[in-house]
Amino acid sequence: MTIATIEEMKHLGFTGAEAQIYIFLLQHPLSTGYEVSKGAGLPRANTYQALETLTNKERVTAVSADPVRYAPVPPGRLLQRIQEETTQRCQSLEQQLTALEQPDGVGHFWELNEYSRIEARLRELITLAKHRIAASLWAEDLERFADVLRAARDRGCTVILNLFGSASADYAMIYQHEGPEKVVGGHVIALAIDFEEALVASLDAPATGVVTQNRTMVRVVEKFIRDEAYLAAIYEQLSPELEATFGPHLVNLRRSLLPTKDAEQLVAITTMGSQPIDLPSNLNIPMREAFQPGEE
Repeated sequence: MTIATIEEMKHLGFTGAEAQIYIFLLQHPLSTGYEVSKGAGLPRANTYQALETLTNKERVTAVSADPVRYAPVPPGRLLQRIQEETTQRCQSLEQQLTALEQPDGVGHFWELNEYSRIEARLRELITLAKHRIAASLWAEDLERFADVLRAARDRGCTVILNLFGSASADYAMIYQHEGPEKVVGGHVIALAIDFEEALVASLDAPATGVVTQNRTMVRVVEKFIRDEAYLAAIYEQLSPELEATFGPHLVNLRRSLLPTKDAEQLVAITTMGSQPIDLPSNLNIPMREAFQPGEE
């Protein structure tokens, strides 16, 4: 008998005494109440009370009358029953709570200030998705979330990915973007599920992120992801014409919309190994718009 096992059983609704008794009966089936009390080291009154509760909950069975002997319900059958009961209880409670929810209550923002929390919430959202997942990720991110994304596809979700860098993902519709070495603005990711909930995060240290069900912000994140996909598809087909008009890596268009520091980084990237592009010192560069497509 381990303390860890008892603690896990307590999370499933057992009291400490009930957990000890069930484990004892697994190891000593057909014991009497007296034998259980003595063997488990529990007071006799507590033992009989716990045995009565376990019997009523159909977690142990009384198999004889005089003396009464007890046998545990097999663990597989017991846990399956608890799982089904818990699922039904959660479904019922969800309906009750949803009926009480005020429409204006959907719209809160949850800040995530650690990478581990961001990763855990992103995996949770992907797991909760029922129909559609749209995301902008770096190739290195994809390695960590491939399992839950594949599982989402297998249960019927459409998976759309803007991918910065090279990685394979046969479970998703991929829109290929430049590698991280050509990205300005830092390591930013975005995710939206079912047009209902969204996550945006900067993974550069210190990592920060936000999750929201606010309808307006979810639409903004969705638009951001779609615009990145549009840009990737258009650039793939028309890159010579686009670069002839806007310069390599669209630098002439993009630098006018970026903060000065990012604009200078973009110019450095696009002029590497070629003649530098002059960036006027008096260039009026407005504040960067939220979720600027293709810049992250």
